[in-house]
Amino acid sequence: MHKRLKAVLALFSLLFGVILLRCLDIGVLHQKNFGSSHVNLIERSVAQRTFQFRIDNGRGKILDRNGKLLSAAYTPKVILFPFLKSIDWPIGKLSEITGVPEYEIKNQFIGKKEPFTLTGITKEITSEKIDQINNLHVSGLISMLSQDKDDQQLAEHLIGIARENKEQYEKQYESDRDFKPKEFGVIGLEAQFEEFLKSDGTSNLMLHVDNLGKPMFGNEVKYAKPSNPFYPVSLSTTIDKDLQKILEQSVDKAKLQKGAAVLIDVKTNKLLAMVSRPAMNFKNLFTENDNTATNFALQANTPGSVFKTVVAAAAIDQGIVQQNKLYNCNNNLRGEYENDEKKRKGNLTFQESFYVSCNYTFGQVGQQLSLKNKDMFETYADKLGLNGPVGWTGSVYHEASFSQFQNEAKSTIFGGNKPYEGLRNTSIGQKDVKVTPLAVANMMATIARGGTPKEVKVVDSVLYKNGTEMFNFEDQPLSDDYLSPDSMKKLRELLRGVVTSEKGTGRRYNSLPYTVAGKSGTAETKKVKDKIIEQNKWFAGYFPYENPRYAIAIVSLNVKDEVTSTSDSVVNLVNSIHSYDKTHTK
Repeated sequence: MHKRLKAVLALFSLLFGVILLRCLDIGVLHQKNFGSSHVNLIERSVAQRTFQFRIDNGRGKILDRNGKLLSAAYTPKVILFPFLKSIDWPIGKLSEITGVPEYEIKNQFIGKKEPFTLTGITKEITSEKIDQINNLHVSGLISMLSQDKDDQQLAEHLIGIARENKEQYEKQYESDRDFKPKEFGVIGLEAQFEEFLKSDGTSNLMLHVDNLGKPMFGNEVKYAKPSNPFYPVSLSTTIDKDLQKILEQSVDKAKLQKGAAVLIDVKTNKLLAMVSRPAMNFKNLFTENDNTATNFALQANTPGSVFKTVVAAAAIDQGIVQQNKLYNCNNNLRGEYENDEKKRKGNLTFQESFYVSCNYTFGQVGQQLSLKNKDMFETYADKLGLNGPVGWTGSVYHEASFSQFQNEAKSTIFGGNKPYEGLRNTSIGQKDVKVTPLAVANMMATIARGGTPKEVKVVDSVLYKNGTEMFNFEDQPLSDDYLSPDSMKKLRELLRGVVTSEKGTGRRYNSLPYTVAGKSGTAETKKVKDKIIEQNKWFAGYFPYENPRYAIAIVSLNVKDEVTSTSDSVVNLVNSIHSYDKTHTK
């Protein structure tokens, strides 16, 4: 009996010792780095006893050229903590200020275990009303500006989005395996500039509670944020927020379903606005059948007759254009008589052929140029700033080839094993020719400026939190080779003639308030039994013609012949920018 008692006592002592060691391990030895997952037990304990409402994700901000916010929007919110449902507070006053009925406010507490934003507000929450709400001095009731999540912001494809990603967090912060919500850039500038924009920590409203969820330490809600004076940084972009709105409204009013529009400052070659459609579908983003995250302004597509601008530049510069020579534009590209009477254009000069976009003329001229130099098209695509990628690329700290634009596609002129087969088709922007709207707009900016092609910039500099400069992106030439001033002048006259000529393909734009020069293009993308079913419709140009300020490229992809979304977009854009310029001092 005595031995049994000793054995039981020994067993209890051993178990007690194991428990004591375990408690020591948990509470003292490895409280910040516990187990194979390296869990921070202190933070987990605090988190279990803390209500948090995120005000800001802590990432760097993306600004337009005038310092206006382009990235996530901030809107006034009324934030409620769940413990309010069990205490008396002036709910009637809040109802009066916000326009939300008392019963509806009470209903919104049902099932809530975390702080939440009051919905159904019918009265605008102004700065004065924010003060009124906060002056009620109710702990657990806060009104302030808070960052929106997945906001459908301007230039959404260009700016991009950031989302929480546990795998990426653990990869980047291997020393801390206990995941804290942290957002990483997924697409657009948010992704390209991740190393600059990454968060140092979120800003939160915090309230400590007991195990029943009731407030501790005097019901005080605290505002916690990182205190680094230099971070987060800001990207100072070249985008003009007002012009971005105008461009988006112009293409949406024209019902552009799939495609892109680009607006460049001619003098500086900086990007002013960029739109891609369709708009992002945040519910299905990145799912297998969703392509709404694609930025079509950076995707290469068949340009059709817009490419005749390159052929015309080469023909003028190489001196093969004869002033009075006539081309039989009753013929098709292959030199056969056109069966369709509407497509017969008569005998035309080279200039007239450019205005009406005669395929026969450019098939002939293209072959003549290539016999002279097989690399002629690539050479002049380079001279005009079309041979992309055209976005800013250079050395940024340890990265030798940093690109400002994410996944900008390359241009192609010839492709396949027999690059010069089908040369006439290449001469009219068909066959293997593919270019991005950004590159096409850059070509028009180069022509309008009459000078060296430059890389297109979208970010001017990175700024510390206090406004001082962290990094500056210098202007960079795209090519050292360019068209002679005389050739450039003649090319500009051709582009203007497309609009002013009685039969020009751009004659619709001759009545606009700004004088426009440019080139239209229609590229076949799908045929069934020799019948064109789908095509890309382009217009690229610049305005005002006499003193160029804006270069544009707009494309509607895979549309039917009767669709006018491209030309409607141009009309809307030029009219809107003219009205805008009349009321704004530049």
